Amino acid sequence: MNIKSHLRPVIGLIKKPNNLFGFFYRHWFSLVLIVILITLFRQNFISNNFPFDIYDKQNLLIQSIADNRQLEQENIQLKLESAAKSDDKLEILESMARQKFGLIKSGERYYQFNISEQNQ
Repeated sequence: MNIKSHLRPVIGLIKKPNNLFGFFYRHWFSLVLIVILITLFRQNFISNNFPFDIYDKQNLLIQSIADNRQLEQENIQLKLESAAKSDDKLEILESMARQKFGLIKSGERYYQFNISEQNQ
């Protein structure tokens, strides 16, 4: 007795699938990959408008960079104007403090002359 004689009753119990189911049974992995490929294609090219959406986002990014550069230039201009105005204000404030309150800077000497009116 050989092994084939023992396996014949078991082989007879296994049903062979019909043609349509047999095709799916033999090629199930390929069919799953095709379904995934079709799903990805639909999502990228139909739902997300793939190449055109990237071009739009690149243009938006370029426009944002240009706007940021322009705002940085305006910001620098405004900082310079503000610094110039504050320097003028500080000079006015310093002269008022010297005149009204007699304040001096460090390192300066203050001389006060009293003029008295005497009969000559």
